[in-house]
Amino acid sequence: MQNQYILAAMGSNRPGVVADVTGSIYKAGCNIENSFMTLMGVHFTLMIHVIAEDEDKADRLNRNLESLEQKEDLKVHIFPMESDEIEISRARKDQPRYEIRVRGQDKAGIVYRTSKLLASRGINILKLSTKVDRSKHLQQPIFTMRIGIEVPKNVDGHSLRMDLESLAEDTQETFTLTRKRD
Repeated sequence: MQNQYILAAMGSNRPGVVADVTGSIYKAGCNIENSFMTLMGVHFTLMIHVIAEDEDKADRLNRNLESLEQKEDLKVHIFPMESDEIEISRARKDQPRYEIRVRGQDKAGIVYRTSKLLASRGINILKLSTKVDRSKHLQQPIFTMRIGIEVPKNVDGHSLRMDLESLAEDTQETFTLTRKRD
């Protein structure tokens, strides 16, 4: 029986850390379905969706990751995905998807207020990334955020746009909403 996991890892960044983690997955006979890797300050972070075709490979994956964690400055957590979670994920693929982009002066609360608005409408966030540009040539730091969302069919697109425009006006940020084509 196929087992699926979400693997989360974080540690000090260094050359070879991606190879070490993905090598542990490969040597266990497992496959990477989806992944996201980035630096947060000086720390390496990653999230990987891993598929193990059987229990033996899943056990090897756990042993490999435990060994890696003991040898390196790395924290690894592995979360099993339940079969009903996988089915729910597949069933939601037909919901409309959009991207929200936000740009403006860096101010506290933009991520919270935007995510709270989306949650109040029953909108699921699929991806979220933020960045603050503090380049010396800028008078003030510039904040950017990209959010991938799936919108339930019962959410009125016009009222969602109006809510985002109201939030943009209130926060004095620029918000754009774009439909994603699959």
